[in-house]
Amino acid sequence: MSIDGKNGPATFEDVVRPLPASIRDAACAIREAIQASLPDADERIYGGAKIGMALYSINGENNVVCGIQPTATSCKVFFHAWESLVGQGFRLEGSGKNARHIKLRDASELQRLDLARMISMARAATGH
Repeated sequence: MSIDGKNGPATFEDVVRPLPASIRDAACAIREAIQASLPDADERIYGGAKIGMALYSINGENNVVCGIQPTATSCKVFFHAWESLVGQGFRLEGSGKNARHIKLRDASELQRLDLARMISMARAATGH
């Protein structure tokens, strides 16, 4: 689903298509990890003509657990209920009230993360 059907992406493939191969690969690897960790999550696509993102929610679009926002230089993986991750020692970037993120520049960086654990903790913290 797209917020802006005229200019925005309608699918995940639309989101990553214009990006460099290394970013596309990272975004796809992150998506696979999220889908494996949250098999019952709904993926919703949002964005405009220049930037798009995928949000993953459980039991309705307002119950977001995490999301992916790929750009030309990196992929941000957003976590809602981020306080539980910081409390367990994960280093997140940003100053958002509702979500914080990590940045990956290529798929090989996934090896240094325990993304599945981060997703599981974020899900538990959202109560789903």
